[in-house]
Formats: sequence, C-alpha cells, structure tokens
Amino acid sequence: MILSIEESIQRLKAEIIAQDWTLSQKRITLLEASFTCLKQRFKTRKAAFAILIMAGSVLDYIKRRGENTPIVTIDFLKEAMAHIVNLYEDGNFNPEQEEKLFRGLYSRFSSLKQQIYEDKTAGNSDPAPRTLPKSVQEQKTTLSPDAVSKLENKVTALGRQSISPALDKEDIIRLTQDLQSSLEQAEDVGSTIRNLLDDLMSIRETSTICYNEEANQNISARQEIKICPTTELRGLTIGDVHIYIRESSIALIRPLSRKKKKEYLHTCNIPLKDFNKFMKSLAAQFKGPLAKIIDKKLKKLSLPIMLPNGLDLPQTVDENGTKLVVLSNGHWNGILICTEIDNKTKNMVKFKKAVNGDFAGIGYSEDGEELSLLNVVSLLRREGFMTMV
Repeated sequence: MILSIEESIQRLKAEIIAQDWTLSQKRITLLEASFTCLKQRFKTRKAAFAILIMAGSVLDYIKRRGENTPIVTIDFLKEAMAHIVNLYEDGNFNPEQEEKLFRGLYSRFSSLKQQIYEDKTAGNSDPAPRTLPKSVQEQKTTLSPDAVSKLENKVTALGRQSISPALDKEDIIRLTQDLQSSLEQAEDVGSTIRNLLDDLMSIRETSTICYNEEANQNISARQEIKICPTTELRGLTIGDVHIYIRESSIALIRPLSRKKKKEYLHTCNIPLKDFNKFMKSLAAQFKGPLAKIIDKKLKKLSLPIMLPNGLDLPQTVDENGTKLVVLSNGHWNGILICTEIDNKTKNMVKFKKAVNGDFAGIGYSEDGEELSLLNVVSLLRREGFMTMV
C-alpha cells in the first residue's frame, strides 16, 4: 500500500483523536504505510526520523500483542504521531528544538521499554484491565472524530456567513467553549482542534462589526493588488494545474524518461550525479547556489522529490511527468516533476497575496494575465534538503 504525504498525515491525525484504544489489522496496515511514506519525507532530519523509528517499533509491538496491548503503549504511539504531525505542519525547521523534542520522547520510550521488560520478567502475562482513564472517558464525546467533524462544519458555515450583528453570538460562544475544553484535554495532540479554535476566535472577534460587505470587498481588492518589482516567472504544469515559479529559483531543467522516473519514485530521491555530462563540469549544469559546489561533493548529493499542495494540485507525484525542475533557495534544494514547462518566461509586475497551501498568491503580467505563484521558499523548507557543504 502506497500513501501520499498528505494521506499519511491525515491517517496519523485520525488515529490521534480516535477513542478506540485497540488497533485493527487494517488500521495498523494504514499506519505502517504512513510511517513508510513519512520516513522517506523526514530521512534528512535525524530527530524526526528517529521519532518515526520509535513509533514504528511500538506499532510492531502492538501488532504482536493485539488485544493484550497495554494502554501505555497506545499513549506513547499517539504522542509520537502528534509530534510528527506538528513537525510536518510547522514550516520552520529548527534542528535544536527538534533534537530536544527527540531526547524527551526517547526518555519516555526507554521508560516504556523498561516497564514492558519488568512486567514480562515478573511473569505478568495478563495485562491490566483495559479500563480507560477517567479523563479519557470524559473526553470521549468531545474528541470523537464525528464530534470534531461536526464542529468543523459549524465553524466553516459560520465563517462563510456575512459578518453582521445578526450572527448568533451564543452559538459562537458555545462552540468556542467546546473547543477550548477539547483542547485542554487533548493537550498537544495534533493541530486540528487548535486550528478550528483559531478560526472560530477570529469569527467571534469580527462578528460584532457591521458594514457594507460588498463595498468593503471592493476597497480591499484594490488595496491588495500591489505594484511589485518586475519579476521573471516560469510556468509549469503539474497534473492539470498550471502554476508559476520565480525563474531565479530554478537551478536546472531536464527531460525525464519513464524508466528513470520509475527508479526515482521508488526512492523518492534523485542523485545529482545523474545530471553529469561527459567532459563537462557537473556544477556547470546548475544555476544559483548549487553551481558553487565542487563536482566531487555534488556527485555525492541526492535531492528529494517534492510534492506541493494547494489549488487542486495532485496529492501524489505527477504520473504523466516528463520533465524535472531542480529548485534552490539559499541552502535549501529539491526537485519537482512536471508534465510541461513553458519555453518562455513572463514578467510579473503586480501581486495580490492570497495564500492557498504552498501558493503565495496571484501575480499579474504586463498584459493583466493572472499567474498563480508558488511559494518556493515554504515548499523547500518543508520538503527540501538543506545542503551544507
């Protein structure tokens, strides 16, 4: 079974908030597939990769024990998965903070192993009764997937309403209290509830403002579109979506054969030595930061295949991809697989911020054409490789 990164993260979130303290074989299989995908995603980040290794070990133990799994192992697994979700959703990579997080979790992992060992040597083959802690029983209704889904639908519906004094404040306050209660009980288990609460608090703060919505939207639209320095953009097609990136972020463009694509998708990485040409410097193939690295070191590097999200982009690597684009920003590097790449560039002279996944907003060409601009920096920070050579 192969899952995309987004599918893997969603699977982890579903298990984090699940109230069933037993894992069926199907759910274990889905988690194993998720861990496999995420290990590939985090293989350049030692601490995050180590957390996934620990989580995988605990999952294997749970798989062997079945119904006799102690609750403490499920608790640890949920905590480890919550950390992985948070690390993925946090766009800022902080190696020191990540290492500190790993050390704390490893300490609890060691304690868990010791506890299991002591129970085994004491001949306590019969596990403690699988009674849920009182705090868990209390949050069963509040944190169930159905309850969270209903709350999310209500928050979304409220957010789509025209802002006016007629908005039901009691409903907003009640939902806010429900989410706050859930968040206190869930502690740092994922970001789903926290994000919903942030959305709801934003709605609550603006619900008392009464104004002519249409007039203000027109004013806001005029204010958002700003003149920007002329910026050269290159168009790419991924799946059925046409996007644009800064030409200055492109380090290399190459055709991609079906055979090579199959090989690269198996490892999710592309070795830079594959771009070498006979009697020509490898560094000379690139533009930007990679061009400054000597050939000897470049030939040892591999870059990850990245998967941007937002604006209906596919959740898996483009199956019809025939081109690859190496992107660079400072020390961060990664590769996109595309169906098509425009031969000519376009100049962006205006810009309107409209964040959607990895998209920064809408650029406007000199003739007024709208260009969906990908935020290369955020994509590289999340899925790229930091090259320090």
